[in-house]
Amino acid sequence: MLLCEPVAHECFIIIMKKLVCIFGSPRNDGNSDILLNNAIKGAETSGVYVEKVIIRDLKIAPCNSCGGCREKGVCVIDDDMQRIYSKLVDADGIIVASPIYFMGVSAQLKAFIDRCQAFWARKYILNLPIREGGRIANGFFIATAARNAGEGLFTGAVKTIKAFFHVLDTKYEGEILCSGLEEKGAVDNRQELLQQAYKAGKQLIKA
Repeated sequence: MLLCEPVAHECFIIIMKKLVCIFGSPRNDGNSDILLNNAIKGAETSGVYVEKVIIRDLKIAPCNSCGGCREKGVCVIDDDMQRIYSKLVDADGIIVASPIYFMGVSAQLKAFIDRCQAFWARKYILNLPIREGGRIANGFFIATAARNAGEGLFTGAVKTIKAFFHVLDTKYEGEILCSGLEEKGAVDNRQELLQQAYKAGKQLIKA
């Protein structure tokens, strides 16, 4: 976003950093949503422009492995995903939040990530840059699970997000992995996690 501030008949262009926040939960106001909203509050205190992508509200078909993106690095499926691609490219920071299902991210988020195969084709088949000038974004992952911490509880989800960020030329700056959140809204009683999310949002683009 550009802001033009007139001062003494002069115009100064202020370029605001952009943060894209991806809500991956299929339900509204769940624990991952609450944490992501706290991260957004932190980012907004730093003067960052926030774009919210609420996947459950979008119509996103799964990748059908047609190979159409290999020609121009553009997905050929015409749905709501088409208006998200440019947001990811423009982003200086990306935060992804998801509950854990069967040791991985939500089905809705996985479909979203799979549709970013077009970026893979652009980068590795066509040798085109993801962002102008080879710019690198910063990325952060928030995950919540009902089960108490156990071996490998978050491993699959973390690997998926790291692969997603890698294709998007986004540096994996950190994570908040929260276990033992059985009930909806349970994270409201975990102030330390809320503060961690707030701090992560505030500092991500400065990282």
